[in-house]
Amino acid sequence: VGMDVVRTNIKNLKGSVNIDSEVGKGSRFTLTLPLTLAIIDALMIKSSGETFAIPLDAVSETTKIEAERLTDVNNRKAVTLRGEVLGIVFLSELLELPTPDEIPEILSVVVIHDNERRLGIVVDRLLERQEIVIKPLGSYLGDLKGISGATIMGDGSVVLILDPHEVYLMATSKAI
Repeated sequence: VGMDVVRTNIKNLKGSVNIDSEVGKGSRFTLTLPLTLAIIDALMIKSSGETFAIPLDAVSETTKIEAERLTDVNNRKAVTLRGEVLGIVFLSELLELPTPDEIPEILSVVVIHDNERRLGIVVDRLLERQEIVIKPLGSYLGDLKGISGATIMGDGSVVLILDPHEVYLMATSKAI
């Protein structure tokens, strides 16, 4: 595909294409698209009194699990779910949020997938599915581990969007 086709399609989306070339160094193509194109379906959840969004395309399922079914495997929590051993992490621990004094008897679990790998994330409450617009965090917040951006809700509150890939990496690195 020629660049003219790319440029035309991006212009149709109200975006822009910038090309910076330097002899002997190469070219840099900057494609700018309007933020309204970054709309995703997300599952809204609550953990430690905070609301978070998980991109729905990374969610395999949601389920309830009895806390007594959790076992320790290699210093990690796990449960057998539909014949498969599933690693379990508490979102509050992973994000270093305040944790409850005692674990409830029934746990709300969001099962996310990162390629073929799956992970169960324990949350306080499952909320609704919602379409959200992804907003970048900006440089003043720095690089927040496990967070890919934020969204502004209808009531004006800001909700952080979890990065499923990074959450999986954080969960597996904490176990070592």
